[in-house]
Amino acid sequence: MSSSFFHPFPQIRLAGSPLGLVAVSIGVIALCGGLAFRAGTKQMRRLSSETYAEERLPLINAHLDEAGKGFIFLAGDSHAELFNETYRLCGREMVNGGISGAKSDLYRDFAPSLEFRSRPEAIVLTIGTNNLTRKRDPLAPASQNTYERDVSQILATFRKWAPRVIVTAVPPISSFRNGFEIPAVAVYSEKLRNLCAREGCEFVDPYDFARERDGSTAQPGTMRDGVHMASYRAVQARLGALLCPGGTLQPIAMKSAPALQ
Repeated sequence: MSSSFFHPFPQIRLAGSPLGLVAVSIGVIALCGGLAFRAGTKQMRRLSSETYAEERLPLINAHLDEAGKGFIFLAGDSHAELFNETYRLCGREMVNGGISGAKSDLYRDFAPSLEFRSRPEAIVLTIGTNNLTRKRDPLAPASQNTYERDVSQILATFRKWAPRVIVTAVPPISSFRNGFEIPAVAVYSEKLRNLCAREGCEFVDPYDFARERDGSTAQPGTMRDGVHMASYRAVQARLGALLCPGGTLQPIAMKSAPALQ
């Protein structure tokens, strides 16, 4: 397996003893591990998400190696990773390939390193929350275009492996208003809808029950920490109802994913 998409760690040069350097380095790595969605320097967030992706890759590929034909693969950021495989989806085995802290560019480069031994029946992608921090200026046309290109490349990779590729809307956000451009949630979700209409993926919104009318802000009580859902089991149940309303995994009509208000 390859991890060539990961950039080398930035070198840290500090005056002092070697023990001091080791202690500082360990502290930086530990701090970065808790900052996937938090404020901080771009370098720290990149280090955290890439390091975590590098650690997750062997585990994900090991699960893919053991998965039976017809399973469902969950891809994307922490919203995907927080799905519980023991609940199943449409009665199918699931393999969780979520990477907490991942932005679209990281998963774009990560996806080709996945090793599918058996053919999945469907791949479900949730990506976008980490692209919406204000310092990334997500409402700028250049940022939106970059996100759209990244997701298009992810879809191109996934279409080689699965007959169905499903993309979920970006989940709502209820706080961290100083860190996230909340109106961008609805804007990016609409971009995903249009991308699927052009490129043949299926767009669904299993988070619709948790949205306010603006399509971006979460309703009170639906979030655990402002960014993550209080119940991913509820989201998973909604996703299952959209993907297999008759109890089996069947293609859905585009009209089953109503426009965000």
